[in-house]
Amino acid sequence: MIFTPKESLLNSFLMVYFYTIENILNHSPNRLSDLKFQSEEANTDEHLKIYFHDFLSTHCDILESKLKHLIIKIDTEEHLIDIESLKKYKIIDVLLPEQLTFEQKKRISESKKSFYTNPDLYLKITDGINIYFESVELKSTKDDTIPGSSIQQVSPYEWVIFIKRGKEKVTVATGFYINTITEKLPFPDRSPRPQVGFKTLLAWNKEYRKVENDTLTIESITDINKDKIKLLTDWQDYLSSEWLEIILSVDKKKNEKWFNNTIRKLALKLLEHNDRMTENEKETLRYNLLKLIE
Repeated sequence: MIFTPKESLLNSFLMVYFYTIENILNHSPNRLSDLKFQSEEANTDEHLKIYFHDFLSTHCDILESKLKHLIIKIDTEEHLIDIESLKKYKIIDVLLPEQLTFEQKKRISESKKSFYTNPDLYLKITDGINIYFESVELKSTKDDTIPGSSIQQVSPYEWVIFIKRGKEKVTVATGFYINTITEKLPFPDRSPRPQVGFKTLLAWNKEYRKVENDTLTIESITDINKDKIKLLTDWQDYLSSEWLEIILSVDKKKNEKWFNNTIRKLALKLLEHNDRMTENEKETLRYNLLKLIE
């Protein structure tokens, strides 16, 4: 992650802010258990969007935070931020998808890799002088993992509020989208959707987001995110490598994916065809395949 000075302070505010609201939601009555959830995916849960529209509008700053410092560790670099310098930031509006203007939709579209889709929530933030916008993704699950957003729509460092709907209580975790990704990519029936997991985000927060002596410390280690970034930037290569492992495997696993044998049969047909080809035909096939790859 590389930020300009202004973006760095804004991002620091958001790190403290989302940590703060997560604690408020998990340690005080939150009414989330009273909500009607329509499906496994929060992007169809209008009640959830309205709830967080109201909650974030009310809890819009970090003025009540007891934290004194924020430490951000990025690989070998370490940055110390005084929390007081972040208290000038405030969320002045929380926009629902239907409230977005044409210009706001255009800004969001330009930040994505494909066609425009509405964010779940869009935050308007000020530092007293400048105005900033941040999109927020809402995810909810009864168990743990669910299909994530379409891979073209994923922003690795978009903020996520993840809700776990247990039998007795509702638990909330917050963080960057990339820290929810389980590195599993289900067989794509349409656009690939990397799997996200509530426990994955919880585990990341437990390991790399800690509070001690009124100081919030958050770590970002490039190597940890390397495979996830590769999945997002070149999912075709990621899937191809996974399928190659299936072909090379000498043992059949329990509860294999339904398409594993289809991949093996394709490999057998390709081997048989390869045996009948001349070296020139093999080179022509390689050339044509490379030409067709987008």
